[in-house]
Amino acid sequence: MDYEEEKKGYISFCGAYCHTCDWFTGKIRETFQSALGMLEEYGFKRLLEGKIDYGNFKLGLQILADAGICSGCKAEIAKKPEEDRCKIRQCCFLKSFDLCNECPDFPCDLLKSNTGVIKFHCIDNLNEIKEKGIKQWIDKQWKNYVDKGVINVIPPPLPSPL
Repeated sequence: MDYEEEKKGYISFCGAYCHTCDWFTGKIRETFQSALGMLEEYGFKRLLEGKIDYGNFKLGLQILADAGICSGCKAEIAKKPEEDRCKIRQCCFLKSFDLCNECPDFPCDLLKSNTGVIKFHCIDNLNEIKEKGIKQWIDKQWKNYVDKGVINVIPPPLPSPL
């Protein structure tokens, strides 16, 4: 495995690992495709009518079922980084860092206050990368997630356009 390439392509600036992300692996899309199928197959319309707007609910499920698979944080860098929707990605990219832990201000308030960073323990990931090295950290991720089949290494193909 090319660990530097893995770092540059599949570890987000904030320390999330694409191969363990439900958007990247397609798990979120598959879940909503399944929910949409069940909605229709089991006739949940009767259960929901009068309680919610069934049409909007079904449309929401359809949008999420058709959602694309994330190509990875670093693949989504905007052509104009200053307009990037992710302030963490914008900051690292403009400072030419591969990871936030390369910054002398790590961990900064921007990182510490981000809900995704908190939820996915990204600061812990970045500290572990800094302490043990990228190779050992990636090997641990593969042992804990990929080799056990918890996640897909390669996302499923995107659906063909209608």
